[in-house]
Amino acid sequence: MNAAARPRTARLGARPRIAGLRHVVPPLLTVAVLVIVWQVMSLGGLGSLVPPPADVLAQMRDDAGYYVPNASVTMSSALQGYLWGNGIAIALALCTLPFPRVQALFERVAVGAIALPLIAIAPLLAIAFRGNIPSVILAAQAVVFTTLVAAILGLGSVDRTSVDVVRAAGGSEWTVIRKVRLPAAIPSLVGGLQVAAPSAILGAIIGEYMGGEEGLGVAMIQAQGAFDVPRAWGLAIVTSLLAAVAFLVLPLVVRLILPWTRSADTVLDARAARPGRRDARRTARLLRAAFAAVGTLAGVVLGWWLLVLVVPGGTEVARGPLEVAPYFATGDTQLVTASGEAEAPLPYMLSSLLRTLGDAGVGFLVGLVLAVAMAVVAHEFPVIERVLMPISIALRSIPIVAAMPLLALMFGRGIVAVTILIAVMTFFPILVNVLLAMRAVPRSAVDLLTAVGAGRRHHLTKLLIPYALPALLASVKIALPLSIGAAMVAEWLATGYGLGASMTVAATLSDYDFVWGGVAIVLLASLMAYRLAGALEDIALSRLE
Repeated sequence: MNAAARPRTARLGARPRIAGLRHVVPPLLTVAVLVIVWQVMSLGGLGSLVPPPADVLAQMRDDAGYYVPNASVTMSSALQGYLWGNGIAIALALCTLPFPRVQALFERVAVGAIALPLIAIAPLLAIAFRGNIPSVILAAQAVVFTTLVAAILGLGSVDRTSVDVVRAAGGSEWTVIRKVRLPAAIPSLVGGLQVAAPSAILGAIIGEYMGGEEGLGVAMIQAQGAFDVPRAWGLAIVTSLLAAVAFLVLPLVVRLILPWTRSADTVLDARAARPGRRDARRTARLLRAAFAAVGTLAGVVLGWWLLVLVVPGGTEVARGPLEVAPYFATGDTQLVTASGEAEAPLPYMLSSLLRTLGDAGVGFLVGLVLAVAMAVVAHEFPVIERVLMPISIALRSIPIVAAMPLLALMFGRGIVAVTILIAVMTFFPILVNVLLAMRAVPRSAVDLLTAVGAGRRHHLTKLLIPYALPALLASVKIALPLSIGAAMVAEWLATGYGLGASMTVAATLSDYDFVWGGVAIVLLASLMAYRLAGALEDIALSRLE
């Protein structure tokens, strides 16, 4: 009996080890493949830009003491911005929850946080603040909109019957939030906070690029200025590792603190509420849309005016709405235009914006298609997720101000390099949110389809995609404005065309009227893109009701 039991015990003890290997081996293989590809690229025509892995590792060994002080500064700024940005987003979502119209207004106004061009905001922050405060602000700016959308989606995606039961038992709105909405919001909120973690690090590094005194961003500038390519690559690897740790640790902490979140027993009817859709009359819908547009415009203009008024020294480089509006009507650009002489700023901006929107649209569609396809594959084959996620985190955490010049040298200064950058920026949030939503599909619904003999295709089309649709559409609302901002950064750093490049030239000429006129145009385009995503969300979700 003991002899028979011994092999079984050995098999039972081996299962955890095998499961552990399944989680560890794929990422290690991914790293090995990346190193091989890296080595091949270094031997090709990119040797001056892509150093051999051995050279980078040797440089990282020599710089071990160099990373700690710089990384501590960057992570301190990123953590402060992460806490401030997420705190503001969650507080706004909770405080406006009883007022859906106000909540929707704040969500639309917050689009400005993700769409505000760096070329306009960076000089303002550099003049107004010293030390690491600009990095903290940019880190908070990078996360507030993402977390706000995730929090609103999660707090609204509840079983309506549970809400009615709590209210019928005499529970207040706060009781509903504590007992129903907050527990239901955890998966969506964790996804938003995960996406926000690399974004906060990226925002802090960009703040250091724009005028910091120390940190990983400053170290990258110094390495690039000295053309110390191995050190620049080593700093990029350290940044990616920090972002990966921040991304992976968060769900582990949540599971440790809230162990009940491991359960997949959720309610299939839990979908985000869509306020104000009961009245199907066209006149009422048009009035609602008009009030929403006016309220959003008023909120953006008010925030813009307060930014210029409140920030110390803002009037030196910033222009408020009352200054930009006359400039559109009577001003001339200081740029050399296609005609070779000054012309009205508005037509010039609009023609540049169309080029920017074209770049953003192509990159967004590529990132969207790849993210959805990879989310489906990763859900069906978990080993793919363990292979894919390290690459996604690494790509998302590399600063775009460092990646774009390299992409331009590798793929030229045209649409290919811009598309790759925008696709990388939009791929990660869509992948994470859709994958988490697919994982949250109720186990009972999966068992029901399995019991009736449904195959993998029916599981995908009848259950996974419909259930993940709200998360996908929420991700689109984030990714569309983000793609416009990424396109402008690409134009600023590499391509030399589009609104981003025009605003860069205007800034060097101290033509701040043009720069802030471009800000107004970009914010308007981002709000329209966000509204388009909202309209698609309404149409898609109405078909599920």
